Amino acid sequence: MKIWLFPLWVIIDVLVALAALSLWITAPEYKTLNVGLTIFALSLGTLLLFARWNKIVLFVRTQYFKRVSYHVVNVLLVFAITGVVNYLGNKNYSEFDMTSEKRNSLTDQTLKVLEMIKAPIQLTVYAKREEWKPMLDLLKLYEGKSKKLKITAIDTDVRPDLVKSKHISQNGSVIISYKGKESIFQIVDELSVTNALLKALRDEKIVLYLVKGHQELSCEETAQEGLSELCAKLRSQNYEIRSLDLTQTKEVPQDATAVMVFGPVSGFLASETKQLESYLANSGSLFLGLAPAFKSDVYDNLTTLAKPYGLKLGKDVVVDRMSTVQGSEATIPIISSYEHEHPITSSFNLRTVFPLSSSVSIIEGNDAATLIALTSNFPGSWAEKNLKGIASGKAEYKETEDIKGPIGLLGVGEKVGENAGKDSRFVLLGSSSFLINAYQNQSGNTTLFLNTVSWLVNDEGIISFNRPGIEEYPVILSSQHIQMIFVIAILLVPILFFGCAIFIYRRRRLL
Repeated sequence: MKIWLFPLWVIIDVLVALAALSLWITAPEYKTLNVGLTIFALSLGTLLLFARWNKIVLFVRTQYFKRVSYHVVNVLLVFAITGVVNYLGNKNYSEFDMTSEKRNSLTDQTLKVLEMIKAPIQLTVYAKREEWKPMLDLLKLYEGKSKKLKITAIDTDVRPDLVKSKHISQNGSVIISYKGKESIFQIVDELSVTNALLKALRDEKIVLYLVKGHQELSCEETAQEGLSELCAKLRSQNYEIRSLDLTQTKEVPQDATAVMVFGPVSGFLASETKQLESYLANSGSLFLGLAPAFKSDVYDNLTTLAKPYGLKLGKDVVVDRMSTVQGSEATIPIISSYEHEHPITSSFNLRTVFPLSSSVSIIEGNDAATLIALTSNFPGSWAEKNLKGIASGKAEYKETEDIKGPIGLLGVGEKVGENAGKDSRFVLLGSSSFLINAYQNQSGNTTLFLNTVSWLVNDEGIISFNRPGIEEYPVILSSQHIQMIFVIAILLVPILFFGCAIFIYRRRRLL
């Protein structure tokens, strides 16, 4: 072998060995390639070793080899210590989020869900390798908070057999394996991951029945007056929504986790009310979202159901003149005052809009009820009982008739069922328009509604995140700044390090 070829082969062998080591660390799924490179590097190294065996034996006996060995051992010790520290760091994960919005930390709701994991759970990401990073960065936050949760990633280009067998149809799909069961979801953000975990952890199905037959608001209606957006949100939280016509049944279905009545126009029959009353007596939960009762007798039998829970719906319309300051009408209260002692609004601080609302109050002497959303204080707001004055646009406060603010708009109550130990829960909302599509994008209505439903069905998990908005502080770089960064980072720093290395090497040679 020519003299100059041997060093060349040594360099090639070292590069192949480093490439194999890097692939084993960063891409262990490429087993065929990794094994092939490893075998090639070992075989080539063995051949080169035997090709210069006599010279290597003589070199080993020299003082220079001893000095080289000393430095090599020191370098290996540094790498070993670094490896041990890195291993311990991975096993004892800790993080520090310095952002003001805590965008790089999991929410308190997610941490509660992770505490519910009682057995090992596996999350397997199916995506192209170049798409892994943002997904794995998010999932590693979960893995760091729960030792029972493990993350793996499959490159869909490398393992089309697994993609086919698992029926993966889209990159970014994640399969959750828990207690012998598998479920699949599309990873988008923290909310999507946490809700998927909730679905996997939840033993019982949550079924919500929406009453129909009285011209109620509909999930199928996609226009501004429909409920399609809220229903889509409920389904995304793994809740099943079904319709219920009480005129066609003798009792509320036994699998009903909760029953909801949203914006009926016509009144309920006595037989329908009787079914709801019996359902509540057996630890059922009911959500009433009613518009102001311009026809005073429409809701009488429905609102009677709220009395055992300490809630009362007023025959009035709430007027909040403070809303006009914020660009709204007085009959569309804009609310930012909540009862933070209640689980629904304990950390809720978003603005909500309650269009055309009746007052919700607590029956005196009842401690089980709570008003969780209230208007501003009087004289900013009051409950106007003169509905004709509201209709004509000439409403004004009358001390002998109207009620001073703050006025409750959303109330909740609970009691132990008569025939069961489970709590029966009740929600009374004085505005059906609060729920419609028109008011879901520009306010916190959706978040408050979903949190309320979560409490209603006694769901231990999360429904929505109350994250603050991100404030952007853009950094503008001129062409001169960009050129300076290039010169310093790409040219000066490497030249400086190489220069120091050469200087140290020459000094050591002279010693």
